[in-house]
Amino acid sequence: MGYRIVDDYYRSETFEFFRAYRNPFYSVSFKLPFGRLKALLDERGWRVYLNLCYFFTRAVQPLEDFRYRLRDGEIVLHDVIHPGLTVPAAGGRFGFAFFDYTSDAARFNAEAAMPPPDAGADLRERHSEIYIYYTAIPGIPFTGLTHASDDPTDGAPRVGFGKPFREGGELWVPVGVQVNHAFIDGRALGELYERAVECFESAEA
Repeated sequence: MGYRIVDDYYRSETFEFFRAYRNPFYSVSFKLPFGRLKALLDERGWRVYLNLCYFFTRAVQPLEDFRYRLRDGEIVLHDVIHPGLTVPAAGGRFGFAFFDYTSDAARFNAEAAMPPPDAGADLRERHSEIYIYYTAIPGIPFTGLTHASDDPTDGAPRVGFGKPFREGGELWVPVGVQVNHAFIDGRALGELYERAVECFESAEA
């Protein structure tokens, strides 16, 4: 089935508190070490943006807090969440693309078919609780980022990557993460940061 209903959600009081908010979302931004991962991508000939999303999704998977969702009025915990990306489209526009996550990076890259650059702007977003949503602002090494959200009960994290930059002799990539406070507290974001640093610094197929 891919998920289980959670009858004893440990954050139920916090969830009920924040689900009443018109805007329960908040964002954090940080930088991640990108040198080792970039070297791997160059060696394998893998797409940079696609794999920023892939390796960040790999970091998220072990963290249960990022896999809780509201489904048909019940809190559920998904076994796996998958990356959904904004992708370039013809005429300077963008569309959406969705991919199945696998722990095997080589397999993921072999199976992930990015839309061609002349594709139309397909904005049929999959409003599914199995995704974590990604975007990129490749021209800006930003220090803060927010994302559009239209459902105060939406538990899907939204992540954006900015323009990589060098600092202190190292290559970094800025990341902006937006979450719903009904599902995610600062403690979980701290765990995500530590996991993401680990995944990027030890990047391997």
